[in-house]
Amino acid sequence: MNIFSIKTLEQKLGIFHWNIGFIESSLNMILNSSSYRLPIQWLQHPYRDRFFADPFILKVTDDIIEVLVEEFFYDKWKGNISLLTVSRKNYKLINRKTVLEQETHLSFPYIYKEGNQTYVIPENSQSGSLSIYEYNYNSQILENPQIMIQAPIVDPVIIKVCDLYYLLCTSLDFDKDKDLLLYYSEKLTGPYKPFLGNPMKQDITSARPGGGFYNLDSNFYRCTQNSKTGYGASLNICKVESIEKNRFEEEKTSCIMPDSKYKYGLHTLDYKDGICVVDGLKYIYSPMLKIKRKLSFFK
Repeated sequence: MNIFSIKTLEQKLGIFHWNIGFIESSLNMILNSSSYRLPIQWLQHPYRDRFFADPFILKVTDDIIEVLVEEFFYDKWKGNISLLTVSRKNYKLINRKTVLEQETHLSFPYIYKEGNQTYVIPENSQSGSLSIYEYNYNSQILENPQIMIQAPIVDPVIIKVCDLYYLLCTSLDFDKDKDLLLYYSEKLTGPYKPFLGNPMKQDITSARPGGGFYNLDSNFYRCTQNSKTGYGASLNICKVESIEKNRFEEEKTSCIMPDSKYKYGLHTLDYKDGICVVDGLKYIYSPMLKIKRKLSFFK
């Protein structure tokens, strides 16, 4: 039985279940390997009623890693943004805290730091707009939202080049896995104007963001989702060749594949202070959850 028929069987009997994992490796090793299968230490936690995905690192110390994630609850069929505190000794979950909850689904809590302020730009495409929040380290919440774009933006990331902020994303108004959109602004908080040529790229293997930008040897790289064989199946790393108003060029340089434990997907990567975090997909046997999900369509 090949992997595709096994996956089909597991999909029928189980439900999709993402988790986050950690790698202690150099950024150069991750970005410059032609095809890299990461040695991942997966988060140990007791939950089967939810999953964790879309991780972005907030803080790394000798003892802990703090990560912002999408925390998806099966009973609500909706995600919140949560802060996870993880032990570096054994990668066990020490604590979790909801930092943002809304009526609509939240995911992809992209972190952008400027000066002494930490900003978070979570995806909230179901609301029809994109907002930026300030992160309050004392109360551990997201606050002071400002609307950046009035559109159903998916998986936004930002890079600043020559005093302009460029926002890369996809959208529910386009093919969210294939059509790359770019916006620009003179201010981080906006307002943002769309590139005249949007979508600037149409490629299901490397359009949708799967993490932020990384500067290595004076070159910018970005993480992108490869959904050719299924949503979030793997990551492609792209080297940015040119980014300026109404122009964008990049080329694929490497790919990052799932490991054997979470073998059906890997669609987010973030790196900070010698720690890389990713997410991975498997299916767990839970017939009651599947029944409840099917019944919810008739309510």
